[in-house]
Amino acid sequence: MKKFYAFTLSMLTAAVTLSSTALASGPDETDIKLQQINPTTRSLMDTPEASIKQDILSISFDASGICSFYIEDSFGVTVHTGAFPADGTEYSYDLTGIGEGIFRLVIDGLCGMYEGYFTM
Repeated sequence: MKKFYAFTLSMLTAAVTLSSTALASGPDETDIKLQQINPTTRSLMDTPEASIKQDILSISFDASGICSFYIEDSFGVTVHTGAFPADGTEYSYDLTGIGEGIFRLVIDGLCGMYEGYFTM
């Protein structure tokens, strides 16, 4: 039961964050605020950057190595996966067809795991 309440609270927090982010970024592009999951050490590395514009996900991370990512729907079902080199270049992915709702983006690389929420 605690997991249900924690998940519900995180989804409500994500919805509030997304609504304020969408207003600040404009109607066409929404930045996805990413935060590190369970940080174990302080890092001098930057946080990955991600945004959504018309069903196109753009991701960049100035670190090293290869990062993988996946997107889950509000039920925890993975609806998209991918990978990109963490070389500071912006990479784009077409998310057409994943549906509508609140989604969770998880990026995993040598510098840890990061998560952020967005709506489509």
